[in-house]
Parts: sequence; structure tokens; C-alpha cells
Amino acid sequence: MDFKIVTKNGKSVISADIKNLMVVGFSGKDVEKTMEHIHELEKEGVKCPSEVPVPYQCDPQIVTRKEIIDVIGPKTSGEAEYLILCHEGKFYIGIGSDHTDREMEAVSIHKSKQVCLKPCSVEFWDYEEVKDHLPQLRLISTQVVDGKEIDYQNGVAGDLLPFDVIIEKVQKEVPLEDCLIYTGTVPLLNGFRFGEQFSARLVDDQLGRELSLTYKIHVIDEH
Repeated sequence: MDFKIVTKNGKSVISADIKNLMVVGFSGKDVEKTMEHIHELEKEGVKCPSEVPVPYQCDPQIVTRKEIIDVIGPKTSGEAEYLILCHEGKFYIGIGSDHTDREMEAVSIHKSKQVCLKPCSVEFWDYEEVKDHLPQLRLISTQVVDGKEIDYQNGVAGDLLPFDVIIEKVQKEVPLEDCLIYTGTVPLLNGFRFGEQFSARLVDDQLGRELSLTYKIHVIDEH
């Protein structure tokens, strides 16, 4: 998979064969906010783990750049997450969506992470350019629900566990080289909504730039 690396000095392209995909769950830095997300899940009947965070390993083939993803059933939704790409000893930061089947989540969180494609941005930043202000990067998402765009999430990377803690947790599970990490999400503004389009942005106010992605959700009829 090709990644466009955007830096202060221009753009370049790297190719990485993703060997491991890790989706980190319950990674909130603020325990109260993490519990808020857990309670949102429990309202949907999800059995949550007793220890957090939890790194879930998934098949890298579900990482996608598609503009439309197919899902089975009406209860799926995205989550804005900043991504960490580990390649040739360097780290890069992108934006992605941990699109999840909420009905399957009530059965198995791990299985729910695997059954939906995981949208990923084309553009990434060099971690070295953002590491000093990474906690201030803003994570924002919106959805189109019944034809109307609504605000869905609005938080900062600092709401999540520190970068080094996430890396340490993942490194205990899989090798870092050519690993793509979905780092966890920020709380929802008004609970789960299931829309026909999802958009996510990672905003760097200090350097005046942002990464974004948008995709539509097509529900396949169940038989």
C-alpha cells in the first residue's frame, strides 16, 4: 500500500506491505472518559473487558481506501482515530476510521473489529514534525444521517493514552515493523448514530494543516 508523506518541505511516497494491523480499544487517557465510552457500549449490550486498553489484532486486508464500504445490517458506525504507521524504523501519523458492526460487538468485540473494512487516509505526516504537540491534534468526525450532516465526535489526541504507551502495548503483541495501528477514539457527542456517510479529520492547528477521509456506507440486505 502506498502512503503519501506530507512534510513541511513537500511530499513523498512510501510503499509499505502492512504485516500487522492492530486496533487498540479502550485507550482513553482519562479513565472517566474511557468509562463513558464503555457505558455507551454496555447500553448496546456489549460485554466490555475488565482491563484496558486492549490491542485487537486484525487481518491487514481489511484496511481500505474505498469511497464506499459494504456492510451487513444497519447498525454499523465509524470512529475517528489517528493512525500510527511503523515503517523502516520511522513513525508516521494518519487518520482512519475504526468502522465497527455494533450488533456483532455485543457478541464479540474482537470479531466486530474484523468484519468491517477499516478506512485509512492516503496522506500521513512524519511523526517527528508533530510529536511535540501531538496531544493537541484534534479528532473530529461527522455523519450524514437521513440526509442530514450531524456532528459526531470532537476531541483531541491527548484524550487518548500517550503515544509511547500505545507503542509499548502493541510491541508486546506483534513486531512493530510494517505495523499499522488504530490508536483508539474519542467519546461520541450524542451516542451511537448509524449514518450513510462518515467523515473524519485530524487537525494540526500549530502547523495549519489537516488530514481527512470520507466514505459512504452501503448496507447489504440480509437474507
